[in-house]
Amino acid sequence: MAELPKLETKNFIYTIFDFLKLIRYKNILIISITQILSYYFLSPLIVIDNILSNRFLLLISATFLSAAAGYIINDYMDVKLDMVNKPKAVIIGRSISRRWAILLHAGFNIFAIFLAWQISYRVAGLVFTCSLLLWMYSQYFKKSYLLGNLLVALMTASTIFILIPFDENTNVYTCMAYSLFAFFSNLIREIIKDTEDMRGDSKFNAKTLPIKLGIRKTKTILNYLQIIFIASCIFLVYLFPIISSTNYHYFIWFCIYMLALVIIPSIYSLYLIWNADTKKHFTKLSFISKLIMIFGVISMVFWRIL
Repeated sequence: MAELPKLETKNFIYTIFDFLKLIRYKNILIISITQILSYYFLSPLIVIDNILSNRFLLLISATFLSAAAGYIINDYMDVKLDMVNKPKAVIIGRSISRRWAILLHAGFNIFAIFLAWQISYRVAGLVFTCSLLLWMYSQYFKKSYLLGNLLVALMTASTIFILIPFDENTNVYTCMAYSLFAFFSNLIREIIKDTEDMRGDSKFNAKTLPIKLGIRKTKTILNYLQIIFIASCIFLVYLFPIISSTNYHYFIWFCIYMLALVIIPSIYSLYLIWNADTKKHFTKLSFISKLIMIFGVISMVFWRIL
């Protein structure tokens, strides 16, 4: 019987830390929190018992494993590119071997689909589709013209959208609204990250938006997307008193929160995009866009009374 490949490290503890970095544990934690907040706060018929149920735990676990597998295969396919863009952050081929990376990727995906199948065939089908698209993204579309950006944004939005086939008591309108929020905020951030990594990507014949169109035209597209995103946030505020289960007092606080932590920072990003020219500028923009995403997710707590 063939032996499993050994981990290429002298210190097992360092390997564990590198593994957590490899699967982007912070991002996956945000994804898990997003699903929990979405499930409970966006649907007034959902109670705490639903959150604590084995069925929801299966969904969280399947999403966790599918996302982790996606991050692993992404780094596996991108080792050479990452050696240029972020050489100190490369893990695969150093502390974790390439063979182990493939084994972890396959195992996580299989287990994710198995867990999702315990919920329903529809949820399993969606998890399988997401896993397949994440692999295709890493293999073919990551550095393609816009398609890779759209796929990542779509996969992020699916972490909320999957709640609709998961439970018939889910509020379709609020979940769809926040799915769109996740889609546009991630699309903007992905294009910003491509512009940030433009120098390294160009050495590997990547065909990302900034490489194909140049920084000036990419900034114009980012500005239009940012304006659409701001308009969608304003529309989300408009929807609040119509479809939320809270009172007018919560609506006022929701308006203040969205204005201070989502809409105004997004308007500020418009200014930064217009004046951005260097990698440092786009790194700052990427950080701000991530904060906007996080604060947008937290805004879900206003949609129902605790």
